[in-house]
Amino acid sequence: MMDSKFSSEFIEYLHCHIDDFLNDLSGLIAIPSVRDLATKGELAPFGQPIRQAFDYLIEFAEKQGLEVRDHQGYALDISVGQGEQEIALLHHVDVVPAGDDCQWRTPPYQMTREGNMLYGRGVTDNKGPLMACLYILKLFKQLELPLNKKIRVIIGGAEETTWECVEHYFKHNPQPDYGFSPDGDFPIVNGEKGILYATLEREFPTSSDNGSCQIKSLVSERDRTSTCHHLVAELAGADAVKVAEQFAAFANVIYDQSHCRVELSTPWEKSRNPHKVDNCMDKFVEVMRHVEGLDANSAHLITLLNSQFTKSHDGSKLGLSHQDDEMGTTTSCVSAINLDSRGYNLDFDFRFPKGLTIEQVRTQLLALSQQAGVNFIEHQYLPLSYLSPESALIQTMGKAYSDVTGMDAQCFSKGAASYARALEYGVAFGPTFPGEATFVHEPNEQLNLESLIKAITIYVKVLISLQE
Repeated sequence: MMDSKFSSEFIEYLHCHIDDFLNDLSGLIAIPSVRDLATKGELAPFGQPIRQAFDYLIEFAEKQGLEVRDHQGYALDISVGQGEQEIALLHHVDVVPAGDDCQWRTPPYQMTREGNMLYGRGVTDNKGPLMACLYILKLFKQLELPLNKKIRVIIGGAEETTWECVEHYFKHNPQPDYGFSPDGDFPIVNGEKGILYATLEREFPTSSDNGSCQIKSLVSERDRTSTCHHLVAELAGADAVKVAEQFAAFANVIYDQSHCRVELSTPWEKSRNPHKVDNCMDKFVEVMRHVEGLDANSAHLITLLNSQFTKSHDGSKLGLSHQDDEMGTTTSCVSAINLDSRGYNLDFDFRFPKGLTIEQVRTQLLALSQQAGVNFIEHQYLPLSYLSPESALIQTMGKAYSDVTGMDAQCFSKGAASYARALEYGVAFGPTFPGEATFVHEPNEQLNLESLIKAITIYVKVLISLQE
């Protein structure tokens, strides 16, 4: 069959040109394509680093004789083939910040190879899979493979932030007939939960009682994609020292007469997995909810946290817990709490499967916020996506996966957000295999090269099968 013959030729080609592939990937990883609105401009709505990455890909595509289009700096598409129908592979070129370089064992923006393992920011999420798919197009072009459906690689510049890229792209371009995003896991991610990023905010009254203990300030990083894993609290008042002493067994406490500084740390985790780690919020509230002498402003925050969020990973305290047999359960996660003399804001992440609508979620959260006397602010909503396992696309993917790995291709759902949810008919598909650690969004992001080559083999089989 054509797919078996071509898959073998492609893998042979890739092994012969692996240095070229790694050089091209290394050049892309060397560009720190993090959103930087301070340098935004014409054709660079997300800043110059992302614009630089787009220009790098344009140069690569033109050198290979591939068709390339720049969509006002929001997205690119690179394609090969002809036909009225279209198969799209959705990728992104933006990355999350590298963070503290000292936590990396290799320079984050210098791709490093150690045996079969590649290291660097974006090597898995999503530059490695992106370059792999561009190499598929490159060889399709070189071999003049007869294609009756156009294959288009769509590359966005704001997947890690606002998703303006795909919104802009599909506002001006039609949906593909088939599509998948190599920005997830194998076997097949046929469902992604709906996501709501929001804040509960309260402005303090101009006057308030002081109580015997006051939370003078709370500081945590406002990263909506992670759990609240570091929290610094300043306590004051006659009972501040006594209260702070209760944190001493699991927190760093500094005493200064009637003022105390409490620093809490818990393991970092993605906000979509709140059940996997302790949350600083839980530890803080567990102590503070028993303090009888809290001032009114502090008590208001602690009551809100305790009544709606503590130890409620499934959103049950919000009245929004829901379980779907295929997509799993709702999740609720506090990602940041910040307080000063003016008021407080509480950032949270809520994700939900089929059976719950965004209208139901908004209605419930608005009602709760009104009861609590806080403002409900919605920052971003990403609709859930779901494709039936019986669909022709998933059946084709499942066969390709089984042919290459010898394993059954089981469908499953995630709380993660890939570009698959921007597709009317598509899923997330690889490149990570079960049991692999990639450390995306963390220091020492890594990708197994042999696994990537196996993923490419699967993609080639799918793309050719969809031509038939």
